[in-house]
Amino acid sequence: MYSKKERLRIYIDLSWRCLSLLSREYERELLNYLKNYMEVAREVKGILKAIDPQVKVYVFGSVVKGKFTAASDIDILAVTEAIERKKEMIVEVYKKIKAPVELHITSPNKFETWYMKFINANEIIEV
Repeated sequence: MYSKKERLRIYIDLSWRCLSLLSREYERELLNYLKNYMEVAREVKGILKAIDPQVKVYVFGSVVKGKFTAASDIDILAVTEAIERKKEMIVEVYKKIKAPVELHITSPNKFETWYMKFINANEIIEV
């Protein structure tokens, strides 16, 4: 028979092993999404096109540079004239996409005057 202290130690050890396995599995899943960022971006584009057929969708950030880690996300920029539908776009994307996505939605004017000041032309890809 195990003492309370020994049972607690065994329980903690087994819990730690289980969490460690889950953590590694989760990290593998995240890295898979990041490696396949264009597939994720195409899914996001499909969702956004259903709301605004004229939307332009871009990917930028660490995934495009190839410098992502398990803590990264997929930066997706949607450029739309239908900026009044921004909340709807955000809700639909986050409801349907499991991947770690950071969705940025802006107008064409703000895209040119703001975003393109900070994003190098070779570090942004149109989807």
